[in-house]
Amino acid sequence: MELTTKGRYAVTAMADIAGQSPAQGEGPGEPSAVPLSQIAERQSLPLSYLEQIFVGLRRAGLVDSARGRSGGYRLGRPASEISISDVMAAVEEDTHFIRCADNDPRCSRETPCLTHGLWHGLGDVTSTYFSSISLADVVRGNLPVSAQPVRPKSPARAYLDYNATAPLRAEAKQAMIEALDVDGNASSVHSEGRRARAIIESARESVASLVNAKPSEVVFTSGATEANVWIISQPWNTIFTSAVEHDSILSPARAHSAELVMLDADRKGIVNGAQLADRVLTGAPVGRALLALQLANNETGVIQDVNAIAEFAREHGLHTHTDAVQAPGRIKVDFGSLGVDTLSLSAHKFGGPKGIGALVIRDGLDLVPLIRGGGQERRRRAGTENLAAIAGFGAAAHAALRDLNAVAKITALRDALEADIRLIAPSTVIISNDVERLPNTIAL
Repeated sequence: MELTTKGRYAVTAMADIAGQSPAQGEGPGEPSAVPLSQIAERQSLPLSYLEQIFVGLRRAGLVDSARGRSGGYRLGRPASEISISDVMAAVEEDTHFIRCADNDPRCSRETPCLTHGLWHGLGDVTSTYFSSISLADVVRGNLPVSAQPVRPKSPARAYLDYNATAPLRAEAKQAMIEALDVDGNASSVHSEGRRARAIIESARESVASLVNAKPSEVVFTSGATEANVWIISQPWNTIFTSAVEHDSILSPARAHSAELVMLDADRKGIVNGAQLADRVLTGAPVGRALLALQLANNETGVIQDVNAIAEFAREHGLHTHTDAVQAPGRIKVDFGSLGVDTLSLSAHKFGGPKGIGALVIRDGLDLVPLIRGGGQERRRRAGTENLAAIAGFGAAAHAALRDLNAVAKITALRDALEADIRLIAPSTVIISNDVERLPNTIAL
């Protein structure tokens, strides 16, 4: 569509009058009339053409004429109440992009052409736009810079990647914000330092409760990766682990000078505990040995029988570590009942902040520090504590323990989703669906 000269001149002239008229209520009396000769001069428009156009504008009530020495035209109503569509209609300017002829075989109302709907819709949008803009908007320059392209509406997203990172819980965020206002260093003995220390020890108690450990057994780290590297880096002669472990176990284990024994996992993802027994009982002496076995897998959700394997390991002098990152908040975790020596945690897996975790160390077990420096964490892990992250960790741990009562509901949702998937695609394989799994995890 291209506006005709008539339509463009009409809008320009009306905007000129609106620009010369004071806003309603600004001055006494009615605004002065504007001679057409002045409009023609200011806007470089032909006077004779304007005289013809203003016949229609006056007939539509958009302008009033004044005679005499001060003759000319003034707006018939406030500029804010006259739309561009009103002006177009007064001078019979068509703002539609298509005209359908009743008897035109190419495009009629009965037999519209292929693109009829496109141009008709565009005309409607243009008409709507002109109706939304007043002369006052034009004078003030209160117009959109450019039209926004029409984009398809995005479908609502559901975030499902909790095994990578769970969304930050509101409780954790609030605890972090409050901790950021605490100035003291937790190693200081003044009141500010004692306040910081109280936040850390409260969080330590919450984390300990989450896995049924003693607060004294919880050592804060920068995350589970640090915790796993710490335990793997000890002076072992033999390290037993499996191919289904996280890279934060496998990478340092491969870099260690110890003999590395990889335990097989069956097609369901269950680690072969008998292989460990066979190597310990019939093979060469293992010396100071570590068994590193995850509690639950982040991809399949498979839960290992850590307790049974750890019991054998303990009876034969092996230390046992479990990477329990995926378990808290999804299943009950009991550090004592698992029978392991150490257990790693990461706050962001259950709604805490990223960059904070813990190594739970059985009382009485001494580890060579991975990070040396000050006396923080009872001289086991040096470095000024990340107070805000620890506060968030504690709050998330408290909430995760509270929410364990929702496990049955989540399990039912998982089972229903798997059933629906099989209805849609009967050949779908649900990996490890016949062994114990995390309630929130599906692997196809």
